[in-house]
Amino acid sequence: MQTQSSEESNSLFSEEMITVMISTKNRWQDLEKALLSLRKQDLKHKVIVMDDNSDDGTSENVARLFPEVTLYSHQESRGYIVRRNEAVRLATTPYVLSIDDDCTLEHPGIISEMAEFCRETRCAAVAWPYIDVKVSNCVQSVSPSEGLWQGCTFKGCAFIVDRIIFLRLNGFRESFCHQGEEEDFCIRLLQFGFPVLLGKGHAIHHHESTKRSWERMDFYGSRNLILFAVFNVPVIFLPFQIAASAINCILYGFKLKRPYQKTRGVIYGILDGIRLSQVERKPVSVKSFVRYRKLKSKYHKIG
Repeated sequence: MQTQSSEESNSLFSEEMITVMISTKNRWQDLEKALLSLRKQDLKHKVIVMDDNSDDGTSENVARLFPEVTLYSHQESRGYIVRRNEAVRLATTPYVLSIDDDCTLEHPGIISEMAEFCRETRCAAVAWPYIDVKVSNCVQSVSPSEGLWQGCTFKGCAFIVDRIIFLRLNGFRESFCHQGEEEDFCIRLLQFGFPVLLGKGHAIHHHESTKRSWERMDFYGSRNLILFAVFNVPVIFLPFQIAASAINCILYGFKLKRPYQKTRGVIYGILDGIRLSQVERKPVSVKSFVRYRKLKSKYHKIG
């Protein structure tokens, strides 16, 4: 795919094409770095910050130091999944980019690259390249070679969605509460014939916050793998998928020497799955599920 200069990109997009949404809670120091990096981008864009009831001065600081940002300050905490859904509904641009509050856009042309990619592909969703800085310098969600490539999901810290399609599919499933919402949304995209494309451009840098709760992540990570199966997997594959997810979660918990929350999450996943299945269960077709499994193991080249 050919790239264009910043001047050419700006002439193509006289109006904002992308809104950047950030859901945050009590991570002002991380958020400030993210917002400063967005200021350096060479393509005009909008920014929405959803403050999920911070008590560390986040809203006050954003309002004072970043007047260009549209800030929504909430008096109750409902979690980043709910806030991301709200942000997409509030956005007015064709595409919405989601980054975590502990991410930075180090290269000034990233949003230009995103706008060009979205214009050329008219994509429904994009997994943009990112680097987990504290883990390695390896770029994730990157195309293996030239051409367009499809994956099975995107990372919550670096994805783009077509706003209309996102809303048409009712966004992220809010019963997930925390973690796992991306893959659940993407398998529903697949069911409706929308591929998740791998983006092409400079990587977003993800600086994993020191304020993350591993107990919370262990619990919801396991719980939501079970819910993913209950909600989406065709009945012919469902028992195997639940059993495999449960066993893998528990074994991984022991490997990490954190088995309690992983096991607890599996138990709650089964219980919540039973409770929510009548309302939430809408399994994809066998064809879509088989396609998802293939994409999970290997990217697919389109065209």
